[in-house]
Amino acid sequence: MAFAQQRVIITGGSSGIGKALARQLSAQGASVDIIARNRERLEQALEEIRAQASDASQEFAAYASDVSDYETIRQTLGQIIGDHGVPDLLINSAGIAHPGYFEELPLEVFHQTMQVNFFGTLYTTKVIAPMMMERRSGTIVNICSIAGFLGVFGYTAYGASKFAVRGFTDVLRSELKPYGVHVAIVFPPDTDTPQLAAENKIKPVETRKISGNAKVLSADQVASAVLKGIRRHKYVITPGFESSVTYFLANPLSRLFNWFFDRTIAQARRQRGLPH
Repeated sequence: MAFAQQRVIITGGSSGIGKALARQLSAQGASVDIIARNRERLEQALEEIRAQASDASQEFAAYASDVSDYETIRQTLGQIIGDHGVPDLLINSAGIAHPGYFEELPLEVFHQTMQVNFFGTLYTTKVIAPMMMERRSGTIVNICSIAGFLGVFGYTAYGASKFAVRGFTDVLRSELKPYGVHVAIVFPPDTDTPQLAAENKIKPVETRKISGNAKVLSADQVASAVLKGIRRHKYVITPGFESSVTYFLANPLSRLFNWFFDRTIAQARRQRGLPH
């Protein structure tokens, strides 16, 4: 099994895509630590994850923490690393969404959404990435959204945060590649999760019209696509046919630019006598 004996940390691991990933990784032999804010949901998820274990040597733990607070998450990750060592795989899956008309959304929504979706991803990566770089191995996966490369009506706050995740991850991929650390970004479409159910209650009519034309995937379908993409060492992971087609149409030259940047960066680093 591809993930046997690997140590994984998943933020947002108590529900949705994060929990589906934790369950599937458990079934494939990984030891998994999940992070989320709600202790009760964490404990329930932990039972499901343990139930999927394929080997008695696997270890599982849940940590109640807030990714949007740097000191809090830094201490939590320090505890995890102290107990279990630097992870082989970090999956940033914690996220929130609050759709609505721009003129009606309070600034609080913009601040909170950016704090959780972007800064939450940044904070965990800021702690873990240097350790992976020093070790010269590891994988970091950031769960983004189609709204991270395509502006969707009603998602000014969410879209801005996910565009930030996409930009951050694009650069992170280039900077960590010379150190043997693989970075991947996931652009799932609408996924059947508690978050989507909450969004559907407050979506503008126009947003409902747009999303009504798209197929909704299950969290397990998205998780399977993510793990398949990691095994294939892909950078961009687009679960589902519609997500793949939409990404290709919106980003037809992205692979060419990545190749050019990688080549140029490698040349510059060779000149500096650095890993490339």
